[in-house]
Amino acid sequence: MSAPWAAPGSSALQPEGPSEPATTAHTGSGSSSAAVRAAPPLPPPPVPFRPMTIADLLDGSFAILKRRPREVLLLAAAFVIPVQLLASVLLRDVLAEGGFAGTGLGESTSSVGFEESGELTGLGPTLVSALISVSSLALLAGALARLVADWHRGERGTPGAVILATLRRSPALLVGVVVVHLLELLGLVAFGIGAYVMMCFLHVVSPVIVAEEVGPFTAIVRSFRLTTSKAWRSLYVPLLVGVVGALVGLGFQLIPELVILLVSEDWYWLVRSSGSMLAQLVVAPFTAGVAVLYHLDLRIRSEGYDIHRQVAWYQSSGVH
Repeated sequence: MSAPWAAPGSSALQPEGPSEPATTAHTGSGSSSAAVRAAPPLPPPPVPFRPMTIADLLDGSFAILKRRPREVLLLAAAFVIPVQLLASVLLRDVLAEGGFAGTGLGESTSSVGFEESGELTGLGPTLVSALISVSSLALLAGALARLVADWHRGERGTPGAVILATLRRSPALLVGVVVVHLLELLGLVAFGIGAYVMMCFLHVVSPVIVAEEVGPFTAIVRSFRLTTSKAWRSLYVPLLVGVVGALVGLGFQLIPELVILLVSEDWYWLVRSSGSMLAQLVVAPFTAGVAVLYHLDLRIRSEGYDIHRQVAWYQSSGVH
C-alpha cells in the first residue's frame, strides 16, 4: 500500500486525495471500443505536508506558479489585471511624469488635489491605487488559499470555481483589508514600528478567511494567535517576502523604462502601466502564495494540523 503522502516530486498519493487516473480508459467491447483520455493527475503539492523552512515557503510559493501555471495566472489575471487597469487610469498623469519609481512622490504635483475637470492629481490617486491594490492582493491570497486547500485534498479546483468561491468570501476579505490597515495606521504612533508589527502578525488574515471559512474579525484574532505563537519567525517572513518580491518586480519594471525611449511621451503612462501589470502577475501570486503557505505552516507547527489530516485520511480510506 502506498504511503499516505510523500515529498513533492514523488508519485505517491497525497493525504485525503483520491488518485486520479493517468491512463486511458476504454468503453465498449471487442473491436468497437473507443479510448477516452482521462484527465492528467494533479502534480505533487508545492510543499511537503510538514513544518516548513523559510526556503520551503519561498520556493513553495514559486512552485505553486510553476506546477499550476494556467490556474494561477488565470486567478492572478482575474484579480490583478482589472485593478491594474483602474490604477493605470487613475495614475496616468503620474506615470507619464515618472517620479520615484513611477509613483509621482517627491514631485511638486504630489499633493492631493483636483483639476478643473474633476480629475484626481498627485498623491491622491496614488493612495487610491494603493488601497485598490491591497484589496486585490487580499482577494488573490484568498483564491490561492482555496486552490492550495483543494490541491492537498487531491481535488482539482477549476479557476472558475475558485474565483466564485473567493467572490463569495469577498465581503469578509474586503472588511478584513480595511480593519487590518486601520490597525496598521494605529501602529504608526510607535514611530512606524507598530505598523510593521501589526502587518506581520496579521499576515495570514486572508488565507484564514477562505481556508477556515470564518469572518474577518475572527480571522484577525486567529491570525494574531497563530503568528504570535511563532513571533520572531513571523516578524521576518514578511520582510523576506517583500525583499524578494521587490527584486523580482524591479526586473520587470526596468523593461518599460527602456521601451519609453522608443515611444512618444503620450504613451509613457501606458508603457509603464503595462510593465507594472506584468510585474504584478508574477509578484502578486508569489506574495500571496507565501502568506497561504505560512498559514499552513503555522497550523502544522502550533496545532499538529499535519497529524490531524493524516488521521482523517486513514479514517476516510478505511485503513486500520
